[in-house]
Amino acid sequence: MAALLRKALKKEVFHRNGDRLFAVIEVMTATQEDERYYLCSSVTNCKEVQITFVKSVSSSQSEQFEKINTWYLEDLQLVDGKEADQDNPHFEMHFDKVYGWETSSTASKYTFVRCLQELNHNYLGKKITFIKIRHNVPSTTHVNNSLLAEK
Repeated sequence: MAALLRKALKKEVFHRNGDRLFAVIEVMTATQEDERYYLCSSVTNCKEVQITFVKSVSSSQSEQFEKINTWYLEDLQLVDGKEADQDNPHFEMHFDKVYGWETSSTASKYTFVRCLQELNHNYLGKKITFIKIRHNVPSTTHVNNSLLAEK
């Protein structure tokens, strides 16, 4: 299922513009009905890293996708993993405003965050603050562990 979704997103949304799709996670929204939403990380042919919020629009014959919003990684200031000491699929990304997300699992949250860290390391080298994130990160990425709860 995940491979088919990735292939469809790649074809319908990203490959048309020459973008390379790196990560896809399903996210939930407060108003979600029968619709599915995804956060995707990609790199444009101009080497700009983007984070795209995509809505799945299912018709009777096929699944189509609609871009809801796109942000540039260079505009990302902070990623807040919420509660690093608990199994928590929530996280926030701080751009010009704060966007909160809930993923299907904590593992998918961390997979997406790791991808953002690697893309930053490989393409941007910007100091992005990651708080309440529990894992190793590339040396160019700043992690603020002072806000982690002590055990």
